[in-house]
Amino acid sequence: MSSSAPTDRPAVVVIGGGIAALETVLALHDLAPGLLDVTMIAPEPEFALRPLNVARPFARGHADRLDLAGFMEEHGGRFRRTAVTGVDADRRTVRCSTGTDERYDRLVVAVGANARPAFGHCLTFGSDFLAIGGLLADLEEGYSRSVAFVVPDGCSWPLPLYELALMTAQDVWGMDVHDVRLHVVTPERVPLEVFGAEAGAAVADLLRAAGITLHAGVRAEVPRNNHVDLGGGEDLHVERIVALPLLEGPRVEGLPSDAQGFLPVDRYGSVVGVDAVWAAGDATTHAIKQGGLACQQADAVATCIAAHAGAHVSAMPYVPELRGRLLTGHGDRFLRRGPGETGRSEADERPLWWPPSKVSGHYLSPYLDARGLVHLDVHEDRRADGVDVQLQLG
Repeated sequence: MSSSAPTDRPAVVVIGGGIAALETVLALHDLAPGLLDVTMIAPEPEFALRPLNVARPFARGHADRLDLAGFMEEHGGRFRRTAVTGVDADRRTVRCSTGTDERYDRLVVAVGANARPAFGHCLTFGSDFLAIGGLLADLEEGYSRSVAFVVPDGCSWPLPLYELALMTAQDVWGMDVHDVRLHVVTPERVPLEVFGAEAGAAVADLLRAAGITLHAGVRAEVPRNNHVDLGGGEDLHVERIVALPLLEGPRVEGLPSDAQGFLPVDRYGSVVGVDAVWAAGDATTHAIKQGGLACQQADAVATCIAAHAGAHVSAMPYVPELRGRLLTGHGDRFLRRGPGETGRSEADERPLWWPPSKVSGHYLSPYLDARGLVHLDVHEDRRADGVDVQLQLG
């Protein structure tokens, strides 16, 4: 039995309570007002926003949170708190852990991906922000003197690790601690290679100015504690290691997936081989897993659903424009790369989009900004040498 009362309006079910799901609801509310019955299903009652200051994750208290039931009520929809156990595409129902199916006419899967540690002998960034705080305290108090920040091969979004490395440098140098050695190890040819040559050069300059040693083009391994294997017989010995996780797909039962569990989609976000099912965000096979791109995918999905519902809108394909705001602890850098392999690469101290949020979503960014959530003031660094520090490395 379905828990939704039948109406004349198509029933749209959005699975997930993260960035892509929120953007989808906001876009549908704008593009097809009054034409759809929208239900969001998620296991948690709130959308928790990751601490913005990765180097001081608890400086601002608890992470900002958005109540999903209130969010859906605000936008004329309904929230159901339950875990999804699978999808019956033939019957167009979502199977839920509560035992009551949810009927849909259109389904959007925005459940995200599952993070797993890339290595077994280091701290995994994102799994324990308290441990990151402890690492910084150890550096400041002299218990640790060297750290390697490692981007594992296959990582889909390395920006947070560069951010952590730069803000750690600013933090320890600001505490007048000068005998710390910091390293960034990455398989990329240049830092944040996905943004293109200009942005990569700008980030490399920031690392150099901050006294961080860059090991680029390295597919590292962490075979044991305190050791990073750089390949070719070269071994980096450090006291602490922080690595980004790798992502695995959600493997939604009843829907197709690739070998890693991600949902295959076309350029409109439609799940390949299944009627009336779309997907957006980290759950899809798109290579780069990033909040701004997830919003762009959600917008493309919303245009398709709105057009099906009779709204005065045409279905628009997903054409990615990559945007990233890099926090350094000194002066932020705004990075952007236009669509396509030859898209323009840009890096600037001034905002390249507005509002200048960390998650660049057409609907979600102004929504969160208007409510004072994840608001970040713009801190510009006008000095030509990037992050200005004096180093006495031992």
